[in-house]
Amino acid sequence: MNRLQTASLITARVLLALVFLLNGLGIVDQSEALRELIGRGAPVSIAPTLLWIARAVEVIAGASLAFGIAPELAAVALIGFLIPATWVGHPFWLEKGESIYIPQLINFFKNVAIIGGLLFVASIGNQTSLLSTSVLYRRKLKPPS
Repeated sequence: MNRLQTASLITARVLLALVFLLNGLGIVDQSEALRELIGRGAPVSIAPTLLWIARAVEVIAGASLAFGIAPELAAVALIGFLIPATWVGHPFWLEKGESIYIPQLINFFKNVAIIGGLLFVASIGNQTSLLSTSVLYRRKLKPPS
């Protein structure tokens, strides 16, 4: 991989990771997600625990993805989180009325696009970590090919 490819891949990983880190760290309010989870049939007694597990996956896998620590595994973990979260959180097919249907449709396919990006990251082997890349570039060494 040349420098531009390495820098592009690292930038893509960081940008993908941001949405998961923001959700997982609670910067984005998760009260609506909890209501949707309960509304879709999750027992009230375990819904908060499920949300905390999801947030832990988002933070751990998101940080791993951003820093390039086992990025393939992190991408697969985030796909595993995102598929059920998208299915439960954005069921556009259940919505009546355009004012609710359109935002759900957009968010559903936004998540589908994120899954596509994660699949791309998961399919690339031998990725350089963010920390090792900065050290390599500071020393003017070539990153591993």
